[in-house]
Parts: sequence; structure tokens; C-alpha cells
Amino acid sequence: MAIILGRPRRLAVVVILSVVIFAIFRFSYTDGFALAGHLSESIQIVDECSPGALKAIDNPRPIHDPAISNIVHQLWKTTDVQEYSTEITASRESWRSMLEPSNYTVKLWTDDDVLELIKADYTWLLSTYEGYSHDIQRADIARLLVVHSEGGIYSDLDVYPSSAEHIQCLQRLGLQAIFSPTSGTLGLSNHFFMAQPGSPFLQWVLYEAKRRGSRLASRAIILPYLQVLWSTGPIMGCSTTGLVAWWYNMPLGGPGKEWTAER
Repeated sequence: MAIILGRPRRLAVVVILSVVIFAIFRFSYTDGFALAGHLSESIQIVDECSPGALKAIDNPRPIHDPAISNIVHQLWKTTDVQEYSTEITASRESWRSMLEPSNYTVKLWTDDDVLELIKADYTWLLSTYEGYSHDIQRADIARLLVVHSEGGIYSDLDVYPSSAEHIQCLQRLGLQAIFSPTSGTLGLSNHFFMAQPGSPFLQWVLYEAKRRGSRLASRAIILPYLQVLWSTGPIMGCSTTGLVAWWYNMPLGGPGKEWTAER
């Protein structure tokens, strides 16, 4: 009898899991195949700065006045990054010891700092930022804002630098923005990225975050995880990439790729 009663429960669990998996697939990969080729081209460019490629660079020099600023931005609730984790050491000191000798600034933004920036320069985004129901949504937007405002590099506190030469190589590529891929080549991760100050791409992403924030209440997204992915996370960033490519009718490769603004 117990076995018979257990079957419907197991069936219900299987059905629920199937729905969740389908929802994740649907939200994650709707435009994925259209973007895969473009993101693959970008990955090939970033591969120019792989450890093997760096060996061919003789006497790399510090970059002065780069398009992507010599600033590393990190976020935490307060100035005490020791509260970040009891299992790992926050990467702030690693970034400082490696890059400050090469004329970089490593800057920590607190929640209060980000809110002050929004009130000063991004008032149109304030209601959206304050209206998020999850702290991770505000953190997702905050990292975009600080890099859009000042340019430079964003790094999560659990991301550690490999070498100053690697960072400088990425800056020398001449790209407006560089993101890490996620889900193969079908998405953009935001745990580490870099961009020019006032990057048009980041501006588009912020506009898209505003648009999606106004639609959150009407979207039937039950799971908080999917709400975050859709509203501020990798799904939102990936969709914006496709929108920018369509609007400007441009490839998303790198140097040597012509950007045309026909609309």
C-alpha cells in the first residue's frame, strides 16, 4: 500500500522537475543559437590572451590612458570584506598586490556607495533598483552601473587575478566591452567583465534592466532563481546582446569587424 501511495508523489516530483527544466531551457536558450556564432568569435579574440599566448609577449609594459580604465571594481555590503565568506578569503588583497604596482586602482563599492551613485547619475533607474525583491538583483545592476560610470574591470570577491599581463592583454584588444561566456557560448556571465566608461553596450543592458523591471509583476515567473536570471542575470545580458546586434546590424566579433549604425 505504501508503495502505491508513493508512486503518485514520485510522479508529481518528476512532473515538477520537468516543468522547471523546461522553463530554464526556454528562458535560457530562446535566442541562444542565433548568438552562438557571435559569441564564439569573441571567445577566439579573448583566447589571444591565454597563458600560452602571453608567453610570446616580450616585456609587457603598464598601459597608460587605456580605453578600458585601470580600475578594478568590487562590491560588498560594507567595507568589511572579511564578512564575505568563512570558507574563502575575499580576492580584494590579491587584486591590490598584483595590480596596484602597475598603476591600477582597486575600488570597493558598498551598498551605500552604489545608492549614492544612482541618486546622483542614474535617477531614472532608482525606482527599479529599490523595487527589486532580491539583493542579488541589486548586485547584478550595481556592477554594471559602476563600470558604466567609471570604466574598468569588475570582479566578484571570489574571482582571483591570474597575472597583470593577462589583464593588460585584454585591455589592449581594443574592445568596448569583454564578458566571460556561460553555458558554452550561449550566454554572458557577469562575475568578471571589463568595459570602457560610458560603454554603449552597458547602457543598452541598463535600459533593458529598466524595461524588464517594470514588467516583473506581470511576468508569471514563480521561481526566484528564474526571476533573477530573467530580470538582471545572464538571460537578460544575452538577450541584450542580440538586440544590440540587430539594432546596429553589426557582428559581435572584435578588431577588424565593422560596426554600422543603419537605424
